[in-house]
Amino acid sequence: MDDRARWVFAEVIGEGDQTVLLLDGSGHVSAGIYLDSLGRDVSSEIGAALGPIGDETNRAMRHLPLGSWRALSVECTDANLAIGPAGDGGVVLVAASPMVPIGFVRRLLDHAALRALAWREEVA
Repeated sequence: MDDRARWVFAEVIGEGDQTVLLLDGSGHVSAGIYLDSLGRDVSSEIGAALGPIGDETNRAMRHLPLGSWRALSVECTDANLAIGPAGDGGVVLVAASPMVPIGFVRRLLDHAALRALAWREEVA
């Protein structure tokens, strides 16, 4: 992945303690970067673990008469996450410190999803 793809979400997240990844359905990172607390790039590991979540969520939603899924919000010990569909089985993942309110993380997901769509059109 080139630097342009790695930093495509920089405007969305600004200087805060959050990150964004665009993952395909297989968990490969298409854009963004996820640095852990030691500054290591763990994007691939996160992608492999969470990339297939879009397909799993679609599968689960078939059993509920609620329509299509738009987002998942998860509060964890080490991070707050918001995940949304990005088309073609992919997902957009926003992760932030657990100190960042989940509502803010969810709002960032909306902005990140729009940026992901625009970026896909730019590189197409």
